[in-house]
Formats: sequence, structure tokens, C-alpha cells
Amino acid sequence: MDPSRPLAKRRLLQAIENAFGADDPIRNLSLAELQKKLVALAQEKRFLTFAFLMRAMGHLTSQEIVTAIRDQLSNVLRNLHALVAERLIAVQQDDETGIYRYAVNGDIVRQLAAFFSV
Repeated sequence: MDPSRPLAKRRLLQAIENAFGADDPIRNLSLAELQKKLVALAQEKRFLTFAFLMRAMGHLTSQEIVTAIRDQLSNVLRNLHALVAERLIAVQQDDETGIYRYAVNGDIVRQLAAFFSV
């Protein structure tokens, strides 16, 4: 079934809605959003960066991430940009220094985990 076809996509979404019913753990996360998040994580370096941040304590700067995973700054920044765009990573900016710090977005991770634990 090609989900790009409107009728097939509508039937698939209806079947998923029927299967989950009112207890859908990802009601706030549409299937299209879920797919985009998974596509972002499908790239190896992004996934490894995300996995590292899942295990890291607190928010880290891009330079701390570069040092820890031993990758080039340009690669890390590109991957962080993609992960932030999909809201998989949360960003905080230090008021005094202006430095950005990154950590996993716990809400999105819980929604993804809930989807796969059903």
C-alpha cells in the first residue's frame, strides 16, 4: 500500500485510530510528525548524537558534544540543527554568556516510547 495515495492514507490512519481508540498515547503527535522524527534519527550520526544526549546529564554545549563524541564541529552543528528542527532536542541559551546548550526533549521521547510500547 502506497501511503502517498489519499484513499490508502486515509484508510491507514482510520485503522490506526481504531486500533488505539481513545487511549492513543501519541494523540498529540501525528503520524506524519512521527515519521519525520524517525527519518531524522535514521541518519547514523544524528542517531548517535541523540543517543549520546539521552545518556548525558543536563544540557551540553556543542563544543562539549564535539569533544565527547569526537566528531567535527560542523557535523555536530548540522546534526543538532536537524534534531532541533524536529524538536527531538531542546535548546537553552545562557543569559550571561549567550552560549546554547542542548539536551533531549523528554516530552517527545516519552511520546515516541509510548508509541512503540503499545
